[in-house]
Amino acid sequence: MKQVLAVLFCLSVIVFTVSAVPNLILKSCCRNYSVSVPRLNRIKDYVIQQNDGRCKIEAVVFKVKKILVCSDPNNNEVKELLEKLSKKEQRG
Repeated sequence: MKQVLAVLFCLSVIVFTVSAVPNLILKSCCRNYSVSVPRLNRIKDYVIQQNDGRCKIEAVVFKVKKILVCSDPNNNEVKELLEKLSKKEQRG
């Protein structure tokens, strides 16, 4: 019983630590793409989802307010957004 409690405690510490990281961490995978592409000024963060066996499609996942928007990385609008976001990050 003590071992179970110790394992649960360790897992809760790990979960708390990961949730405290400010970067966007995906808990689930995008299954399809959104029809709309968010505007640059509304994007808070983004992450690239890889087709790595865990997720079935590649996607750019934008955090807009409190929602996640799954976008097609081959979409020209998405490519332009990524370029603008990259330049914005380089400027600081």
